[in-house]
Amino acid sequence: MNAHDLSQASQYQAPGYTFEGPGLPGAVGSDAQAAYMQGFFDAFPDLHFELTHKIAQGDFVVTNWVGTGTHEGPLRTPSGDSVPATGRKGTNFGSNTMEFENGKVVRVRSYWDMVALLAQLGLMPGM
Repeated sequence: MNAHDLSQASQYQAPGYTFEGPGLPGAVGSDAQAAYMQGFFDAFPDLHFELTHKIAQGDFVVTNWVGTGTHEGPLRTPSGDSVPATGRKGTNFGSNTMEFENGKVVRVRSYWDMVALLAQLGLMPGM
């Protein structure tokens, strides 16, 4: 992810792979996930993730991460609108829960606080 090279993901995904994350209508496939991530890479060209914890048990792996970046491009919203660049830096903490079958990822659930990010960008009041 830190290389912003989404073409590598498919080699790790099982047929029927699904992804769930903030702002999505529910579980989506690999193409929709790539578009989702590309939207953040476009909005935050310096987006960088640091893994802080990795826990594996059975068919599940959980990673906790910190994402940081500068809002330098339009940020697409779930409604299809765009938020113009603010030039502000954002930091967000999140967690991904991955489920594996036969050595491939079948499902990822990504949890992070979109409201906290929007507040850091000055787009809504902090909570």
